[in-house]
Amino acid sequence: MSNKNTNSQRKRKKAKKNPKVTLIACLVAICVVVVMIFAIDGAITGMYQEGEEVPVDLRTPEEIQDDVVNLLVCGIDMEEGRDTYKTDVIIYVTMDLKGGTIKALQIPRDTFVGEPSKTGKINGVYADGDNSNNIINLIETLNERFGLTVDHYATLDMEAFIDMVNWIDGGLDMYVPRKITIVDKETGKEETIIGEPGWYKVSGELAEAIVRNRNYAGGDTTRLEVQGYFYASVIKYFKDLGVSDMLKNLPRFTPYITTDMHWSRIAGLATEALNIEYENMALIKPAIHGYDVKTSKNGVQNLLVIPQEEWLEIINKHFRPYQDPVESLNIDEIDGEIVTDWGATSITVTNIGDLLANAG
Repeated sequence: MSNKNTNSQRKRKKAKKNPKVTLIACLVAICVVVVMIFAIDGAITGMYQEGEEVPVDLRTPEEIQDDVVNLLVCGIDMEEGRDTYKTDVIIYVTMDLKGGTIKALQIPRDTFVGEPSKTGKINGVYADGDNSNNIINLIETLNERFGLTVDHYATLDMEAFIDMVNWIDGGLDMYVPRKITIVDKETGKEETIIGEPGWYKVSGELAEAIVRNRNYAGGDTTRLEVQGYFYASVIKYFKDLGVSDMLKNLPRFTPYITTDMHWSRIAGLATEALNIEYENMALIKPAIHGYDVKTSKNGVQNLLVIPQEEWLEIINKHFRPYQDPVESLNIDEIDGEIVTDWGATSITVTNIGDLLANAG
């Protein structure tokens, strides 16, 4: 055989792999991936404020946690003249993962619960309770008074509300269901900011004025209706955006949020939510009875009282799937003189599909 053929055969022979080198290379690759994961995890987690976990005894029973997740979402605010923060937006959300539905209970901020709130109103529980982690005060109250369990929470500083809406390119497309007239607290001067119902491209400043306005004949009841259309418009924006783009844009909003959830949990629940049809998403306004009450501590103030039977119907029908029904509420009696009786409202259940259809 010629030397040429011999050299050719040698060239075709594969070099033997050193098993030690291969193992080391694999370990190095794994280490690089792990470091990258931790780096990404740390970077994303650092974009929002990490809150204390909800105590186990206030969460949904472990055996059904794969079927349902209960969330508390609150807007935290310090209006002019206050010396403490309060929860001026309170939404209790039940994601029925097994049934493929989302139901959100809009709890009015003036709802009367008694202690530990100094005013008796539910929006004061946040600052007036015993826990150093204020949101746990509210979670305990929801559990003790209404039998509601909370697995996770997210709070938003309302001062950042404007920035969040302005992050949406060009502003948020929002349907406003009625004329909006605001009143300057100092001068009493009125200004109409929305002349008639319709779709509007709203900036953060305009959106804040719309959702916080209370200058309605129906007071907080009408305010919740207007806020419902805002929530529907936000949901529509994110569903139109799509899951992948929503996750890509999630870091825009996380700096304004405090939550006990890991970012991967947030992303997972957001993805689940966006895959649910509009018709299976419901906003629920509770039955309330409004009064002006004169108390020895706080003078005359507006209080919204809970009709027990109607609230039990809401809670057991919509917010405790796979759990035994709550048989009674634990609400304090009002201690004061009723000055004005504003009357009662009934339960309202509206799905997001109907809201958007009514919006044309």
